[in-house]
Amino acid sequence: MSRKTACPMVLLVLVCWFSLIVPASAQHFQQVKGTLFGVSAGRNEVFGFDIHSNVYRYHATTGSFAKIANVKFFQLAVGGGTLSQLDEVWGIEGNLNVYRFNYSTKTFDQIPSNSIQQIAVGEGTQDSCHPYEVWGVNPSAQIYRYNYCTNVFDQIAGILTQVATGGGDVWGLNSAGAIFHFNFAKQSFGRVSGTLTQISVGVNDVWGVNGSNGVFRYDPNTGTMNSVGGNTVQVSAGGDGVWIVDTSTHIWHFDSSSEAFVEVQGNLKTISSGFGAGVFGINSSDGVFTFVRP
Repeated sequence: MSRKTACPMVLLVLVCWFSLIVPASAQHFQQVKGTLFGVSAGRNEVFGFDIHSNVYRYHATTGSFAKIANVKFFQLAVGGGTLSQLDEVWGIEGNLNVYRFNYSTKTFDQIPSNSIQQIAVGEGTQDSCHPYEVWGVNPSAQIYRYNYCTNVFDQIAGILTQVATGGGDVWGLNSAGAIFHFNFAKQSFGRVSGTLTQISVGVNDVWGVNGSNGVFRYDPNTGTMNSVGGNTVQVSAGGDGVWIVDTSTHIWHFDSSSEAFVEVQGNLKTISSGFGAGVFGINSSDGVFTFVRP
């Protein structure tokens, strides 16, 4: 090959290589029309509710949230979607009635329950009666797991005030912040060392925040929660990454290559990392934002 032909080819390779690199500045949070008080993202679905408990469903084609009539929730949980099944969407009314989204009617159907006040939804990997892991706790800290064969919530032994699920795994916290991990073989929760005020379960990892605003990651080899940083008010783990909001409303994304959190421009008060539907957050003015990767 002559020098005359080699130079243009090298230049072409360099141009193509640089075109594959997405600069950090091009990755950003973009505002979505409307205001919300809470948002939950799954594999393909994103739902939210506003300060008046009105419920909205996100439509990726229009990039906007559309209101769902005749329903008001103070909490939503979206998740469990895979290549073979849709996300499940569950919500809780102010009177602690529980509802499940019906894709056929595009409305929510009430499900008999024991006054659930916090609910979590994720992928099920155990048996045909639990294609999704749907867990809830009531005001008495009693624990319930939804059974798709009987269409009722079965009570599970233990006392929890918060439950979280992801990747077929289930974790919880009690009123003192003690950490518990559900053992499917024993059908019971086992104690894990440490205390947290918030817990989040990703695809294959578990994260939490403690009362001193420290952020922790579970190490399955040692069975302990290891400190990863501080000044954190919320962590959200999902297929779309691990994200935190710090005490100054700054946003950070966990970089697995460097094993450290990297700041992303913007300010949010809460964040939800989906399992494919994307990353959504809400700022102090209830503005809604989604993370954009060009």
